[in-house]
Amino acid sequence: MFCFVLQVTRLVLPGMVERSKGVILNISSASGMLPVPLLTIYSATKAFVDFFSQCLHEEYKSKGIFVQSVLPYFVATKLAKIRKPTLDKPSAETFVKSAIKTVGLQSRTMGYVVHALMGSINSMLPRWIYFKIVMSVNKSLRSRNLKKNKRN
Repeated sequence: MFCFVLQVTRLVLPGMVERSKGVILNISSASGMLPVPLLTIYSATKAFVDFFSQCLHEEYKSKGIFVQSVLPYFVATKLAKIRKPTLDKPSAETFVKSAIKTVGLQSRTMGYVVHALMGSINSMLPRWIYFKIVMSVNKSLRSRNLKKNKRN
């Protein structure tokens, strides 16, 4: 995943520098904001994408290039296996309409107001409480998926 981000950036950045303008949008995840046990590699990879984007933004903003890191929570998509949008799990269309409004304004965004609120709450929790909740939720999801896979 992060190799792809690096390769595409390496491809497009020289042209942007030459033209003194451009926008790079990198999709990270809320899972990259804080460590997520039982999603360790995913979480670490998304943290890399976020840090990489923040650094690039600072390095290239004086050259007219805007780099944004987008850190959403769940979005209702087939990939996420979420069929019905809810207030905290917007449709892809709703999420994109919201996130696109932040391009050029915020170099780091959750892209959606409800996700920003969720991120603020998670970041204020004491780490031991955060980890207790995340471990409980992820153990439950893993157990459910293992049972489902056994049946199939």
